[in-house]
Formats: sequence, structure tokens, C-alpha cells
Amino acid sequence: MNIVLLANDDVSYSGLLSYPTLKNLSTDISAIFIQDGILNSNSTSIDLFEKVKEKSGFHYALSLVLETLSYKFALFIRNFFRLNKHENDCFLASNEKFGKIFGIPVFKIIGSIHDEIWIKKITELKPDLIVCVRYAEILKKPLLDIPSNGVINFHPSLLPKYKGLGPIFQAFLHDEKEIGFSFHYIDNNIDTGKIITQKKIKVEKNDSVSRVAIRAHVSGGIELLSIIQNLKNGNKQTMEYLESDGTYFSWPEKINVTKFFQSKKKYISLRDFFSLVSYNPKNFLF
Repeated sequence: MNIVLLANDDVSYSGLLSYPTLKNLSTDISAIFIQDGILNSNSTSIDLFEKVKEKSGFHYALSLVLETLSYKFALFIRNFFRLNKHENDCFLASNEKFGKIFGIPVFKIIGSIHDEIWIKKITELKPDLIVCVRYAEILKKPLLDIPSNGVINFHPSLLPKYKGLGPIFQAFLHDEKEIGFSFHYIDNNIDTGKIITQKKIKVEKNDSVSRVAIRAHVSGGIELLSIIQNLKNGNKQTMEYLESDGTYFSWPEKINVTKFFQSKKKYISLRDFFSLVSYNPKNFLF
């Protein structure tokens, strides 16, 4: 099976999600396309921070920054001190780095994946399957029509609940006792395609949004490898989609962010950072 990955290294934990597949199916992957995290050459990270701050407040915008820096600094430490080991899958790196490690061509996207240059390149690769690894851009029909086996996406919620942005934060905000993730095929709408599989994650005492996100990505990476292996064996099963339309969320309103932190919920903690520095996937699987 010929596979193309669309990835975003500016999204925390994306490497956790892709690693099992990249390690075990590297010969099936013809290319990794790395997204520009800003998606607009005229904007900067500061512009994005200001946009989120205006909608959701400083505390929420800062939490997103701290989560990203925590993840990237953990990547740096593990690489600098050579802590990464393929044995037991104790490896933390960016998708770009994994491309170099496993000998997979990496293309850094400038602009949109829908620009003619990228559509042409992906078409020339003739992928049977495209996999989105936390890719943030909404994919359109010309791209969706390229692979014969469709485009698979990971979404950190139990769809159709909590579509859109910040689903784990929204699940915490709404006092969910079980959070989870879904793999689904992408269609012309947002987070509405046929679901391939879902897995629930129980919220533990003292869990943070960040820690549940790590657990979801670690477990999701294992599930993704299984899904692709099943597809290679001709098994393309999907779940029956719930009748409910669910709810779509954008950046949270300031009043909801205030409610979140006043209720003593945590977005990120030092524990999350140190667990990444000493990363072992077994510590996040239940």
C-alpha cells in the first residue's frame, strides 16, 4: 500500500501519533508533507497568539504556548542526551526528524496543501491512502479524491461529540468522565466522515488536558498502525455513525476559560513535561 502522511509538527504530540506507523510501515510511506503551522505567510506566531488571546483570553493562549514549548523542549532534551530508543518504542521526535530517520522524503509546505504545486506532487505519488497526523487545514475535494482508500484523520474526541477545536479542553469543561479519540474518513464537512474506530480514555484524578492528550496520542498511534494493517489486508470496516449531529467548537469564549480555571481544572502541569522527558509509552497506556 502506498501511503502519504500529512503532518503538522507545530501541534503537540503529533510525533507520538505517527511513530508506530512510521517505524513499522516506512517502506509503504512514499512521502511526509509537513504543514506550515501558521498557514499564512503574512502572519506570525505572535499574530496567532493575539488572535487566540482576543477570543479566549490570555490564560488560554498562554496555556497553548506552554504546551507547545513543553513538548518541543522535551524533544530537544531527549535528542540532545540521546535518550530516544526504538526498543520499547521510547522515541520522541518530530515528523520531519522521523522522515530522516526512516528514509522517507519530507516536503515542507509553504502556503496551502491545495496549491497546484502540492496537489500535483501528491497526485504524482499515486497514494492508495492519505493519513492526517494532526493536520490543521480543512481538506477539499480535489485532494480527497486522490487516494483510492480515502483520507484518514485522528480527532481527540468521541465523535460526534466535540467536533472542531480544543476537544479535550471542551470535554474537561463539560465535566466528562470519559474522554477519547476517533479515527474517521474525511468527507466534505468537518469531523463528520464515517468512523473507523473509537477508544475511550477514563479521566484520572489530577489529570490535565495535556496529559489526557498525550495518552490519546500514544494510544492513537497504536490504533492507527492497526487500522492501516487491516486496510492492507483488505479489511475496510467502519462503525455505525451516531444519529446525533454533535456540537462544533471553535476557540473557547473567555467566560468558559474563566469557568475552567476557577473550577481548579488544569490545562498543563510540570508532571506532563517530566513524563515526556522520561518518555515511555507504557506509562500512558491503561
